[in-house]
Amino acid sequence: MIHLAAQNEAANRPLETSLVWQVLDTADVGLVVTDAQRRIVYVNETFSRATGYTLEEVRGHSCALLQGTQTDPADIAFMRAALDRGEPFERVVLNYRKDGKPLWYRLRVQPMFVDGTLQYFVGVQEDYSEAHAAQRELERLAYHDGLTGLGNRRAFDLQLHRLVGEGQPFVLQLLDLDNFKQVNDRYGHPAGDALLQRVAACLMQVSQEAGTAFRLGGDEFGLLWPGADQAESSLATGLLGDLVNVDGERICGARGTARFPEEAGDGEELLRLADRRLYAQKALTRRGQAAR
Repeated sequence: MIHLAAQNEAANRPLETSLVWQVLDTADVGLVVTDAQRRIVYVNETFSRATGYTLEEVRGHSCALLQGTQTDPADIAFMRAALDRGEPFERVVLNYRKDGKPLWYRLRVQPMFVDGTLQYFVGVQEDYSEAHAAQRELERLAYHDGLTGLGNRRAFDLQLHRLVGEGQPFVLQLLDLDNFKQVNDRYGHPAGDALLQRVAACLMQVSQEAGTAFRLGGDEFGLLWPGADQAESSLATGLLGDLVNVDGERICGARGTARFPEEAGDGEELLRLADRRLYAQKALTRRGQAAR
């Protein structure tokens, strides 16, 4: 049988210190308290379950023992600066369990002052691993083409802008398949999709180290090759010509290439130049076919 305290008795009596710690241990978020020198003085049971560290193991240490090889130095610098100023902060950070397993946390830290003097920092850790994984998947979907696995037009534009901003030489190459619509009309859309996937696999094979491949839309692809050497981009076109076929019928492709900063000083100008060269080559191919 449960015995209840008399009415108003518990409400009027301050909570004993030992009970305060028991209450904190029931919280479903990790709690960590450090002194002003950032040495751990308390962690609750949720913290211990999540990290694998007991209070005895972490007492007197700084929270840096939770960091690891992939913890972002920018996050460390941000947190250290806020602690130096005695200011509260919130940050999503990568920490590590005692067994080395990475864990993403949403960390909120609040300084505690007593009589105007900083005495403690109180940190609240919420497991953010599932939310972080979901966020990364959404980012992947936002910047990747679902059919081919290549980067999409949005990813291409960002990469192009980044390379131009760095100011280092690079080669932009556009690739476009000829008569792709006829493949869909003659063999069906599954055959067209399979063709695009084979093209993507080819481009990924040659651009794995030096360049980055993108599907810009429909049957148009883009490659960005760091450096001024065009040898690898030529390899991409040659390999593409060898592999692209449907039921033994070879599917030709056109390409347009432009170099930064040798031929164009910004991304839009570079893209227009490569696009003009691509369609000029397509026009030559059509005239050659008509002559035959």
